[in-house]
Amino acid sequence: MESLPRIDFVELHDLDRTPPVLRTLHTESIAFIYKLTDAAREYSVPLSLALRLGASHRIVDLCAGSGGPVPLIQRRLHREGVHTHVTLTDLVPNVPAFQRVQAANADVLDDCCSVDYESSSVDATDCSLEGTRTIYGAFHHFPPALATRMLQNAVDTRQPMVVVDTKRSFVYPLLFPFFTTLMVLISAPFQRNPLPRYLLRLVLTYLVPVLPFMMFFDSVVSFLRMYGRAELQRMVDGLANTDTFTWKIGVVPGFTGAQYLIGIPKV
Repeated sequence: MESLPRIDFVELHDLDRTPPVLRTLHTESIAFIYKLTDAAREYSVPLSLALRLGASHRIVDLCAGSGGPVPLIQRRLHREGVHTHVTLTDLVPNVPAFQRVQAANADVLDDCCSVDYESSSVDATDCSLEGTRTIYGAFHHFPPALATRMLQNAVDTRQPMVVVDTKRSFVYPLLFPFFTTLMVLISAPFQRNPLPRYLLRLVLTYLVPVLPFMMFFDSVVSFLRMYGRAELQRMVDGLANTDTFTWKIGVVPGFTGAQYLIGIPKV
C-alpha cells in the first residue's frame, strides 16, 4: 500500500455542516480510545527520540481535538523521568475537554510537568507559539499543500516538529475500522460527560447509531488519506531551507503502526 497514491477524501467530522456537538462527541471517543488501548506506549517513542535529539521540552500540541494522546504520553514520559510542559491547541479548541485534561494530569504529575491550553484558535499551518510542535493522528487531514505549509512554518520559525500518524498498510483499513467502531460501542457508557451530553452520546450510539457509523466511515477514510514514507520524504525535500533541519522518518514497531516524521533545527 506504500506505493499506492494517497486518496484525499473527506471525513464526516471535518465537514463544516457537521454539528459541533457531534464533532465533540467523536473526538472525545478518539481520546478515550487512545486511553483504552494504551496508545502512549508506542506513540511516546517518536517524541522521546525528538527530545533526545535536542527538541524543546515545551510541547505545543497542534490539532489536539479533545485532548488526544499527548497528555497520556506526558504521563508515560514522566514515569520514565522525562519532564515536559504541554500546551494543547486546536483550530476549534474544545476548552472544556482541555480543562478536564489539565485537571486530570495535575492530579498525577509533579510540579516539574504541566498542561495548559490555548483557548483561542491556533492555525497549525501558521503557528507562532514556541516549542516542539506535535501533531498526533491528524496530519493526514491536511492535503499536501497545507501539510507542506505546516512543515515549512516549523522550519521558518525554527521550531522542532514531531508528526505521528498510522503507517500505510493494507491491514489497517481492513481491520482497524471494525476495532475502533467496537471501542465506541463498548466505551460509550464509561465516558465522563455532563448529563445532557452523556445521554445524547448513549442515544447516538445505541438508539440511532450515528457515532459508530461516523467512527467506521472516518476510520476507513483516514487510512486512505495517510501519507506514505516516500511522500513524507518528498514533502521534506521540497521545503525551503530544509537543510537547516535534521529529519528522521520511521515506524515504531507494534500494534498502532505509528509512523513518524521528526524535524530538529540544526545548531
